[in-house]
Amino acid sequence: MIDRVARDKAAEIVRHFVTGQIYNYDFDDAKPETKDPIIDAMWDSLWPFYCDIRKHKLKDEWQLPAEGKRKIAIWILFLHSDEEYRWPKISYPGSRPMVYNLFERLLGCHRKQERFFKAGNFEVWPFIDDASFLLAKSNPRLLNRGL
Repeated sequence: MIDRVARDKAAEIVRHFVTGQIYNYDFDDAKPETKDPIIDAMWDSLWPFYCDIRKHKLKDEWQLPAEGKRKIAIWILFLHSDEEYRWPKISYPGSRPMVYNLFERLLGCHRKQERFFKAGNFEVWPFIDDASFLLAKSNPRLLNRGL
């Protein structure tokens, strides 16, 4: 299910957050209400990038490295696409892989992550595969007709 209004709003909020324009608390509170599964997956994926105890922007010591910004640019491209989110449900999907301790491995937690990675090409998450990523990249919604 694609909720265009929620995705457009989410793209703007995520962009403002990762470029250090808004505080972490404002980012958290601005999550659009929707049934589009990419919104929950994205907010869940961004949670490890900031502190939820101390108010801050993603600047200075909290600034994302270049690789993190590149990764999140793909996430924003997805929000502007008309692609369905097709990954299996898992916590922190965009922040994987996670390392599991012995107890978690005994409980089988690692198997859910293994199934998750088999679902698609994680290098282009939240796109499911290279083809859907390349299609969105070659046909962007923003500035598509303006230049």
